[in-house]
Formats: sequence, C-alpha cells, structure tokens
Amino acid sequence: MRDSSWGGARARALLHEITADAAARAGFKVAALEVVRPQGLLEFVAITGEPEGSAQLLGTGSRVEDMIAAIADGVTFGEWTFVAEEAYSPGVEEALRDASWVPDIPRTDDDADWHPLDMLVAEVRDEGGTLRALLYLDEPFGLRRLSQVRFEALTDTLSLSLGSIIAVIEREEFAHLARSIRATRRMVQSSPARHDVGHLLSEARTALVDALSVDELEIDVFVDDRIEATRGFGLALDPDVRRALHAAATRTWSDRDGVVIIEPGRIWGDDELEAAHGDWFTAQLETAGLETLVVAPVGVEDQVLGMVVCARRTGSRRWTDGESLAALELGHDLGRALANAYATQRERRLLQELRELEESRYRFLRELTHEINNPMTVIAANAEFLATNDLADERDLKRAQAILRGTERLGDLLDGLGMLSRVSDPQNAPALEKVDLLGVVEDTIGSMSAVAERAGIALHLVGETTPTVVVADAREVASAVANLVDNAVKYSDSGDEIWLGIEHRDDGGVTFTCRDEGIGISAADQVDLFDPLFRCTNQEALMRPGTGLGLGIVRQIMQRHGGHVEVDSVLGRGTTVRLHFRA
Repeated sequence: MRDSSWGGARARALLHEITADAAARAGFKVAALEVVRPQGLLEFVAITGEPEGSAQLLGTGSRVEDMIAAIADGVTFGEWTFVAEEAYSPGVEEALRDASWVPDIPRTDDDADWHPLDMLVAEVRDEGGTLRALLYLDEPFGLRRLSQVRFEALTDTLSLSLGSIIAVIEREEFAHLARSIRATRRMVQSSPARHDVGHLLSEARTALVDALSVDELEIDVFVDDRIEATRGFGLALDPDVRRALHAAATRTWSDRDGVVIIEPGRIWGDDELEAAHGDWFTAQLETAGLETLVVAPVGVEDQVLGMVVCARRTGSRRWTDGESLAALELGHDLGRALANAYATQRERRLLQELRELEESRYRFLRELTHEINNPMTVIAANAEFLATNDLADERDLKRAQAILRGTERLGDLLDGLGMLSRVSDPQNAPALEKVDLLGVVEDTIGSMSAVAERAGIALHLVGETTPTVVVADAREVASAVANLVDNAVKYSDSGDEIWLGIEHRDDGGVTFTCRDEGIGISAADQVDLFDPLFRCTNQEALMRPGTGLGLGIVRQIMQRHGGHVEVDSVLGRGTTVRLHFRA
C-alpha cells in the first residue's frame, strides 16, 4: 500500500547514502531501508544497487507485523537476522512477495548459495528499544550465504551505520514536529479561528492529527461542568471513564506534569486513573486494536478548558517524550485560542444584545412620540378654545392658559424625543452634503435674536467671516447649533453676552464654539451632562424651563458625523461648548 513519503529530501538523501555505504562495506550489491510510520506501517525510503523495479517500491508501505512475523522465522546473529528461503512459515512467504522486491537470481540446489527469498535484516531500535527502521542486505557478491564468522562480523562492521540511521530518523521527526507545531499555531491564531469556536475545533483537529502523527483524535471541551466531545473515535468512552479522563487532565494541568499515556497494562502520568480504570483501559484498548491512548490537557493560565485525546493503532511505534512536550505545548496554544474565541463570542453576544436594546429604545421613542402626539394635539386645541372663550370666567381662563403652557412644554419634549430617536437610529443615516457652517450659524443668530433681546442678552459672531464648508446633514447640524445657542440664552442672565464663532484647525477640521457668561455647570453635573433627560442639580438651573434632551441630541449628531462635542464650564462663571467637525 502506498503512503505519503516519509521525511524531507535532505533526510532521504542522507539515508540513501548510509544505506549504500552499508551495502558496500558489508559486501552486498543491494541494500534497502524501511522506516516505521506511526500508523504501524513500514515505508521504503532508500534502495541502493538499482535492482529492477525498485523505484516503484519507494514510498510504499507494508505492515510492521508482517515483517516481524517473517523475521521470527530466522536466526539472529548480533543485531542481524538471517531468514533462509526454506525457513518461512506457511503464508509468510506470500506476504513477503507482495510487500518487497525479489531479486532475479538463479535458484540452485546448493544450500550454501544465496536464494531469491533469502532475507538478511537488522532491526534498528532507539535507546528505548522501540523499532524505528529495518535495514535489509541482499545479493552478496558471489551470491553465497554468509558464514558464521562473517555473520558475527556484521554487527561490528555496520554498528555505526545503524546508529546514523537512528540519528537521521529522530532529527527528521523532530524537524517535522517543529514544523507541525508552527503550522498548528498559525492555524489557531488565524482570523476565523479567533472568532468561531466551532471552526477552531474543526481545524485544530485536522492540524493536530498531522502534528502528532496519530490515527484517531478528538478534542473535548469542558463547558459549565459538562464535557462536550467534538468528535469521537473507535474507543467507546462511557461517561464515568470520560469524567475520569477529565479529572486526570485537570490534575496533569495543575501539576504541570505533561500528558497521560495509556497503554495496555499500564497508565503513565496518573496513578489515580490507573487504580480506578487501568483494567478497563487494558481490555478496551486491546478490543479496539489501539496501542496507545494519550490525554493532553488544554488550558490557559490556571484554567483547564478541555483535553485532547489521541490514539495510535496496534503496531505503531511508542509515544516519545518529545511528542509529549509537543502535545502539551499544543494544548497551551489551543487553550489560548479557545479562551480568545470564547471571549470574542461573548463580546459578539453582548454587542448583539446592545444593538437589540438600542433598537428597542428607538422603537420605544418612535412609538411614544407618535402615541402622545395625537392626544396632545386634541388637548392643546381644546385648551386654546377655552382660553379664547369670552364666556369663560377668569379662573377658567387661567386654568386653560396653564394647560396651554403645559402642552407647549410637552410639545417641546416630544419634538426633542423625536429628534433624539432619529439621530440615534443607525438605520437612519444622515443625508450628507456640503453645508456652509457659517450660514447655519448666521441663520441661528437671526432666529434667536428676538428671544435674546427680550432677555437682555447680546449675541456676537466672531472668528471666520467667510463661508466654511463641512460635509454634514444640514438639518441635523442646524439642530445642533440651535440647541447650543438656545441653552446659552436660557441659562444666561440679562446683561450677559454670548459669542459664536468658527475656526479652522491645523488638522484640516472645523470647530464651532459657543461661549456664554451664564450660570455655568458644576464638575459633578458635567459627568452626566449628555445623558438624555438629565437636568443639572443646580437649583438656579432647575428653575429655568428645559427638557434635558438638547445636549444628548447634540452629542448623537456629532457622533453620527464622525466628530465630537467638548464642554468647558465653571459653576457661576459661564460655559463654552465646542463642536469639532472632522476634516
């Protein structure tokens, strides 16, 4: 069966050189090297001597257990095992023919001659005794089977070659692990992963399977004292066992001890789990055909967010310390990514709730304004009729006039609420156009002059005297300027003066300023000044009519135009309000 080619080009070239050198020093024409893959397969990575058809074998895989069965029929000399053609057990020879190359050499009746299916192989194992590769020698020069003396000399002759093979394999696997970790980190830091937990877990599972070279993997997330498995695998975990794994992952994270490794007959890294469920795992792993189960905690800082549970099938190589460190690091990375994704989801939910709340507020203001306006019109019309009725006595006239004043104030409030509803609604964008801000200010002065004169207050235009264009909604800008001038007049006393002016800023923007000598605003009141319906706590201010909506409307208008409003005031010494329009 063909599998993905092992290692990088440089590693394969080095192994090819080592294999060729081993053949030359041992006196053989042909040599081949198979590495053990995590999935319990062997893959040809080097074949020397250019035997016919060998190129098709590179990158193909066979089962480790088939080759181990064949080796068991041989005779071992040091690190080498010789399997004579006539020694194979029934069925082994057929499996061998399907998974390897058979040389085209003459077959003789001489037991001393090298036969086509003779096999000379060395089991290349690491320091922990795990099988990492098989090195084969074939077609000895002279085509004669080796003598006892020559067999025994092979171990000394090729011991350095076997050690070099281990070094190259481990270095390449470490490099692959490092590349996989970097790729996984890039994945969990990607924009989609930062915003979608489901996408993150789906992509993380794919990346982790490759990074850790495992056959099966699932990611469990701990949510509100529940365990949610993103994807199951061949081993059926009942709820009690899954909770026990959760507890083991939590203990491992707290102790910073790495990962939990579960093998038939032994659990490494958590004695409590072994005592409670060791026998269960032994039976279940054997039934499911799994060699190793590894549990890596997923978390951030002191919080455990989940666990990665991965497995390798029977016949795979054992789990290494380097892979444990990698799994733990990836658990940290995934934990940080999960925490960020959860935070983003919470922010999105809050923003959605805020939007819904704002929309409810807009609807409420619209409905309120509409529903009150009709009866207010009826009340005002009848009050006006009573106030002008010649037949009414003086007491009734005063009452009708009081009703009229009340309806006027309620009318002002409804107008303010209507404007606030319009400028607060994100669905109602401002109608932007080029507006002469100086013209707006001059129009406001013209409309407010009579009111100011009756109050004994002087209005002055200062600053720019040429047309000043801003991109804005003409109606809304006029409303903002009028609100400021109206407030300045309302909270000033007879004999006070008000200065209105426009200036160009260095950043290209424009500022409108309204400065008065009125009663001013305390520092405490300035904190809530722009909240709708807020009235200053100053008793003198409360005695003057107002709805508390004006400055709130001004702020909403400026925010809609990308600008802002600034207030500078001292109680008893006047107020300066600036509208800053962006460039």
